[in-house]
Amino acid sequence: MAEVTEPTSTAGILMKQSHGMFRHWSKRHFVLRNGCLHWSHEDLPVHRPGSVENRSFIDFSRTPCDLIVLEGSRLFLQPTHGFMWNSNDRHSSAGTAQPLMLLSEQSRELKESLREHIAFGRDLRASRMQRDRERVMGLVSVGPDDLAEELDEEAGSSTCAACLLELFPDVEENKDLSAVAAASGGSEEGISQSSSNGTRKGFGLVVKTPCQHYFHRTCLNDWVMKAGTCPVCKTNMTSQKPPRGKSSESVGSTGSTAASTVATDRSLSHRSLGWIMHRNSASAGA
Repeated sequence: MAEVTEPTSTAGILMKQSHGMFRHWSKRHFVLRNGCLHWSHEDLPVHRPGSVENRSFIDFSRTPCDLIVLEGSRLFLQPTHGFMWNSNDRHSSAGTAQPLMLLSEQSRELKESLREHIAFGRDLRASRMQRDRERVMGLVSVGPDDLAEELDEEAGSSTCAACLLELFPDVEENKDLSAVAAASGGSEEGISQSSSNGTRKGFGLVVKTPCQHYFHRTCLNDWVMKAGTCPVCKTNMTSQKPPRGKSSESVGSTGSTAASTVATDRSLSHRSLGWIMHRNSASAGA
């Protein structure tokens, strides 16, 4: 996965609607930073909103959410259907699916900034889940020089068994691997693969599995998400031993968390689909 780019921090004043029987609007200072929305009746420093103890916040990397724009510059912020605000957030709706109603004179700017930080939080969440999966799988990143040396020793193939393309582009029989990496800047985005369908980017980072097979990281992650096994020898990739230097307890805990998170997301996605189908059926009947 490509490096996640942090959006620009934004600060200002908004109006927030309270919950309860007697609803009213309250003026709040807010800061959007690092995929989090902070608000307080006190002024918040843009670069250190967490330094204000008496504040509320939502971490968008913990909860997928939707932003709905209503009439009159009102913004409706709610968890995606099937999810709830994370209980580790700090606001009155934490642990529930209760939406937040916001109002701002700079509605357009706030709307765009919220969308950027919500997307950033979503990417952070996906990146964490991927790192957790890779930790459980026991993957080891391999550089061009190391790959050439290891393949020479093992008489292995320089082809990714998942996509059937070269592990590094424009390489024949593992020659000039270092030159290819240098030309690409050594970054995952900079290395590309040519195929009959054009150029495929993001396949450059190579990893080695505990069963001693080599793949593009992106290809292997996509394969394991569907099959759960090594594409070559069918070894179970979801219950690998922890890498050296890591205790089985800590890695096992991470693996359980990753597995439960993926399972929860899939379950909620199925429930969301069922809810949409039920709603459409009801509408058709009416």
